[in-house]
Amino acid sequence: MKMLVGVAALAVAGSLVAATVIASSSGGTDWTASCRTAPAAAAAKHPGAVAEARKALLSNGNDPRLEIEVVDLDACSVEVSWKADQPQPTASVVKLLIALELIDRSGVPSDDDATAVRTMLSASDDRIASRLWQQLGGPAIVRHQAEKLGLAHTSPPADPGQWGSTQMSADDVVAVYRHITSGRSDEEREFLTEALENASRNAADGFDQHFGIPRAFPDAKWAVKQGWGTSDGRRVLNTTGLVRIESRTFAVAVMSTWNDSMDVSAATKALTAATGALKGSLAGGSKLT
Repeated sequence: MKMLVGVAALAVAGSLVAATVIASSSGGTDWTASCRTAPAAAAAKHPGAVAEARKALLSNGNDPRLEIEVVDLDACSVEVSWKADQPQPTASVVKLLIALELIDRSGVPSDDDATAVRTMLSASDDRIASRLWQQLGGPAIVRHQAEKLGLAHTSPPADPGQWGSTQMSADDVVAVYRHITSGRSDEEREFLTEALENASRNAADGFDQHFGIPRAFPDAKWAVKQGWGTSDGRRVLNTTGLVRIESRTFAVAVMSTWNDSMDVSAATKALTAATGALKGSLAGGSKLT
């Protein structure tokens, strides 16, 4: 996929050594939530968190663009929102839609198919994603899931073969996590979240995918789908997922792009800092290190 070509070469030195390291959130968390309807809108909550998150990106230049959406899945309310309705390239976050489409058509996979889907999600394997993208109809996946889930700012890529250039907004990504936690059967939810909980330190292409949520919330439980690459001359880095802090569960999407001349190491540091700026806006966040 052109969207992702070359990013592995930019991964930090020594990343492949840690390829088998598993996330601290090793599986088994019950991610059930009851936030099925659209969450109550934010009323300029936590402006300081938004300002700090923006500063982390703006201080690095290269035309940064940032979207944030954080929803408390217990209260079904928006905690933090910034430009959350503006579509950006998903990179590998679109693999969530691919997995949902497969389950919609044939149920929870088993045996080798289950292993493949888990690997696509936990190790962000592009070869598996490309195979399923073609098998399931490519852009039709995005159109079907957008209609089914009511994703108002989601659209297929202009080039049908470039799944990583699918466009989604931060609030649509959070809506996908709301659907997974409240709109799926126990078996489906557990299959998906177990894979996301076990996101390996290094992806199938060698990229260190523990930026953003995993690094900003090391003491929390999390289940994530990350995205990275380039699209239309923009460097893309997205950190999205579920975060459990004490007894509260949040869906988080922090999505960013820069001019593609942006150094990937600097970009991952900036996005992690921006994600860390949200700690104080989450229940119990001040107790995390």
